[in-house]
Amino acid sequence: MSSNIFITGESPRFWTGHGVVLAYQIVCLLGGTIFMHVMLRIENSKRRSGKRDNMHAGKSSEEVWVAGDNRPDFIYTL
Repeated sequence: MSSNIFITGESPRFWTGHGVVLAYQIVCLLGGTIFMHVMLRIENSKRRSGKRDNMHAGKSSEEVWVAGDNRPDFIYTL
């Protein structure tokens, strides 16, 4: 793919190649951040509404405490 993006005629600057790589990095960084924010908000709302309360049914309080962020009362910070 880089042979199609980094065109030898644009040497030594390669504006097209560097522009495409920069665009992909921006889209992935921004898209990943937005995706993670939305998914954590959804997970927090499920935990607050009680849909995750049965995650550790049948386990002792010590086993639930050791579960860390898998505990149903754990809320992610956004």
